Amino acid sequence: MPGSKVAIAASGIQDSAPELAIRDTSFIRELNDKTSELINRNQLDSARTYIDEALYLSRLLNDLEGEAYAVHNLTNYYLDRGLPDSVTTLMDSTFSVYQGTKYEVHLGNNFANAHNMLGNYQKGLEMYIQMRDLAEETGNTRMAIGITQNIGTNYQSLGDIPAAVDNYLQSLEMAEEINDTLIIAVVLDNLGSLNMSDGNYQIAENYLNQALEMNIQINNLGNQITNHMGFGSLYKEQEMFEESQAHYSRVLEIAEDIGNTLAQIQATYNIGMLKKDMGEYDLALEHFEESLDLSHQNNIPIGFYFNQQGMAGVYAELGDYQRAIELYEAALEVAERANTTDLIRGTLENLYQAYESAGDLAAAFPYLKRYTAITDSLSKTNREEALAQQEALLGLRTERENRALLEENLQIQQTNTLIVTILLVVIVIALITVIVVLQKKRKVNQMLREQSRELSKVNEMKDRLLSVLAHDLRTPLSSLQGVVFMIRENVLEKEDAERALAQIDAQLQQDINTLTNYLQWAQTQKQGIQANLQSLSVSRLVNDALFEIKRGAANKGIEIENNIPDNTAALADHQMLMVILRNLLSNAIKFVDEGEKISVDLEETGSTVNISIRDTGSGIPAEKQKNLFQAFEYVRTGTSGEKGTGLGLSICKEFAEEQGGNISVESTPGEGTTFTISLQKAEISKETVGETA
Repeated sequence: MPGSKVAIAASGIQDSAPELAIRDTSFIRELNDKTSELINRNQLDSARTYIDEALYLSRLLNDLEGEAYAVHNLTNYYLDRGLPDSVTTLMDSTFSVYQGTKYEVHLGNNFANAHNMLGNYQKGLEMYIQMRDLAEETGNTRMAIGITQNIGTNYQSLGDIPAAVDNYLQSLEMAEEINDTLIIAVVLDNLGSLNMSDGNYQIAENYLNQALEMNIQINNLGNQITNHMGFGSLYKEQEMFEESQAHYSRVLEIAEDIGNTLAQIQATYNIGMLKKDMGEYDLALEHFEESLDLSHQNNIPIGFYFNQQGMAGVYAELGDYQRAIELYEAALEVAERANTTDLIRGTLENLYQAYESAGDLAAAFPYLKRYTAITDSLSKTNREEALAQQEALLGLRTERENRALLEENLQIQQTNTLIVTILLVVIVIALITVIVVLQKKRKVNQMLREQSRELSKVNEMKDRLLSVLAHDLRTPLSSLQGVVFMIRENVLEKEDAERALAQIDAQLQQDINTLTNYLQWAQTQKQGIQANLQSLSVSRLVNDALFEIKRGAANKGIEIENNIPDNTAALADHQMLMVILRNLLSNAIKFVDEGEKISVDLEETGSTVNISIRDTGSGIPAEKQKNLFQAFEYVRTGTSGEKGTGLGLSICKEFAEEQGGNISVESTPGEGTTFTISLQKAEISKETVGETA
């Protein structure tokens, strides 16, 4: 009997020095192997006796490897008992002692597991990555696979779903290569949980069934707990309350049998949530309080979080918002200490809703603001792309399994040529179908990636617009405010005041042009502007545009020649063409020196009217002309310090094309620039000549 052997060995330790001498490292190894076997069979009480003896002997004989093996068994014992706090306390003080032993990776993995169970996800992730790299360096393939799937679980807890899926699929592929049932079952369970959270209930149930069958086959009770927990959550999501209760009850049975405290905490909490959904609030609170007490007794912070959340939810539904808010605040502290994005985001949403229901909108707003900021930073497109990748890769896995079965059938029926031929045809058709399906999925994924890039580009342009708007309008307006103050307080002499008013006039005109460009650009991004084409007098439109910018030209002493004949008309939208002319003329004024000239000319070619605006300014470098008409791509300062928005030429191009025309540029650095607007020619009429701006 194992118990009697331990008792004899233990008593022998204290008998005499000669008996100690016969206990060498081989005997310590046997003790540790026996301990590991007992833990695998869930005989934890017997295992603890062997652990204590192995630790005593290994330290007595200075056997560091034997001691590391015994400590590894001890951490396994604590984890199976659901006591992660005992692991972190032990490892914090001793882990460095066992670095360099062949059990370093195992101990580091258990250290990370304990952090994860306690909700210290970031610490757990750092340790996992360190141990996976070490396992790969030392050729410990099985540990590298197991830790890779643990990293996936950690990323899932942190809310990084794409990273979680990548690590799950990577570990699944490696586990299948070495046919490791235990790791395969764990990954399948995690994939079931992931699909359940996305509402893919049938896929989730299939994964959980496969995982449970494997764990029953290898008699792994610890992982069976995880599987039943997953089934309980799955059926609760679908409001199949009786089935959910049955699986949670099974978790409690197994957890009590093997002494797993953490599983008891989780199952009791989940039953509380189940009762809450069923409207049995008193029973729900009883289960939450029981689970919370167990969490405090065993120092499980993540248990504090979930049970406080659960109780707060009950009180919120009962209308006791003050009590609900107190519990949500306590849960938020736990989530922030764990630095877990999903938990923080969920609690912020609950606090906002609780304060709003209580009628305190002022207190609700900061929580809504934080919740929105976190939500905006999460990429839904990345999540969908990751799940699509999961579906494609797991489809390949299923196809490989089917092909293996077909090949086995072919070997059994080698003598039947007809059946072989039929099966080969079936395989070819299946492969073609898989290829077609994968091609379609690749196209869908490509489309999702393109949409993601477009959304990112729009968001980037929005952010840049707001940034430029804040910079370009706030600073000059603040300066204008200061000048107005000095005029009002009679700080300036009359001559200085008149000069200041002239500056204010010029600055306001520039700010109005800036704001107009922003508004016009923002409207085009919403596709809310459509051209209303009609026959318009080009000469009159140019005169109207010159009237609007005459003050800017006068301030720099610039002469503008309008060489457009009166009898020319273009098919155009009045407002759009005015925006184009105003922008091009304003740009020309900015980039010429005082006293120079700008000319506006017209050329008719067949059915086209070409309006050219020429200046003798500094010109545009050749490498910049290529992207000149793209928003924010080319922003520079005028000869008198005038600032641009980077939007004017982009708007001009969009408006020209919307009217069925185009815009082009010719420029030579140091000699000047010519912008040409090409539009459809229209018939001139009395109404066209007599139109007003």
